[in-house]
Amino acid sequence: MRHGLIFSGGGVGMHKMVELARRAEQAGVDSIYLTEAWRSGFVGLAAIAMATDRVEIGPYILNAYARSVWVTAMSAVDLDELSGGRLVLGVGSGNKHINDVWQGVPRERPLRKMEEYVTLLRKAAGTPLGETLEWRGEMHSMNWSPAVPPLRPAIPVYLAALYPRMTAVAGRVADGLALGALLSPGYIRDELKPVFRQAAAEAGRDPDELGVYFAPFVSVGENEDAARNAARSAICRLYDPLPHPYYHHLLCEQGFAKAAEAAAKHVPEGRMDQAMEAMGDEVLDKVAIVGTIEQCRSQLARFSGIVDQALLVNVNYSGSSEEALLDAYQSLIELAS
Repeated sequence: MRHGLIFSGGGVGMHKMVELARRAEQAGVDSIYLTEAWRSGFVGLAAIAMATDRVEIGPYILNAYARSVWVTAMSAVDLDELSGGRLVLGVGSGNKHINDVWQGVPRERPLRKMEEYVTLLRKAAGTPLGETLEWRGEMHSMNWSPAVPPLRPAIPVYLAALYPRMTAVAGRVADGLALGALLSPGYIRDELKPVFRQAAAEAGRDPDELGVYFAPFVSVGENEDAARNAARSAICRLYDPLPHPYYHHLLCEQGFAKAAEAAAKHVPEGRMDQAMEAMGDEVLDKVAIVGTIEQCRSQLARFSGIVDQALLVNVNYSGSSEEALLDAYQSLIELAS
């Protein structure tokens, strides 16, 4: 199992983020990903591509409702060239808050949308110079001749999925499954991967040629209590301002409905302390990576053979300063290398 880092882009200046990426590569980290939330999905990655030579890079996750396939494909071809062929594209349909509230873009027919989007994106990012891509679906179409040759015949596209039907879409059309946080090894192995692999096989694809990434919440610290409180806070913030439907579903599915309902009740009403109290150690032990570096290494090892890569999400906000956040990332670099 490989190990990478995810930068949210929040709390750290762009130049410091690029320097962290350079340090991570030198330490032996396998990949650097950037979320599309606090920062754009491609700009920071272009800077990271120029500052590194070896690490895999990619967005985790691009919002398909925010940009056309054409724009995504052109951006991907450019970034793949800039990085020397190190790009992996993570794409997804977003959620009601990101789409409806932040963008004013309705999240319509996400299953059909993503099946067509990923199918067309993989074709567009690999269309050779001199050829014309003609493709038409129910929600997407393209008649386009690229003016720039792609560096590679194909750029891998991973689809963000959790619910069974979207997970099956990933198996049918994507190069891999992009999973988020709050997942236990058993849930990935027993609930998600079988759906993914069966859909791939039914589509005539070899499941063993497809990948599975996941992005666990990680809180590293020598003070175990402080590390655990940081992880509790991060989970509870998924309920602010409203419960995140995916993560609420995951907690309930994995046996923590009582904690999930407490967070759904208390966090929107400003009672974070009560929500965190309900998020007990049994939750953290199952769905997060928490503790000292050695403890976290042991917890990550449980996913070996289940996922291909763990992309570590820093949730240790023990300090409000940029310096404290940089120190927390340095601990993740040590963990991932």
